[in-house]
Amino acid sequence: MIEAYFEMGASCPDLRGQYDVDIREFVILACVNDFRRAKKTQIQRAVGLSPKTVSANLSALVDSGLIRTNGVSIDEYVLTFEGIALVRKASRTRSLW
Repeated sequence: MIEAYFEMGASCPDLRGQYDVDIREFVILACVNDFRRAKKTQIQRAVGLSPKTVSANLSALVDSGLIRTNGVSIDEYVLTFEGIALVRKASRTRSLW
C-alpha cells in the first residue's frame, strides 16, 4: 500500500521551508483517501495541471522524501492515488515548482 509521511485532516499544512525541496510560494496538499479509484483526469481536474506535470511534480515529492511509493512506479502511483490535490497558490506559473 502506498503511504504518506504525513496525515491530512480538514486543514492541510503549509510546507514551505520545511523540506530540502524549495516549495516557495506553493502549498502542497496530499490528501490520501482511497488509492484504488483515482484517475489522472481526476487529479488533473483537481489541480488544474496536466497529468504529465502532475507526474513530474509527484516525482519531485518522492525524490524529496515527502511521500513514498513503496516501489510503485510514478505512473502507477498517479493512477492509483485517489484524493491527491496539489493546489497552486497565487502564482503566474502553471508549474508547482
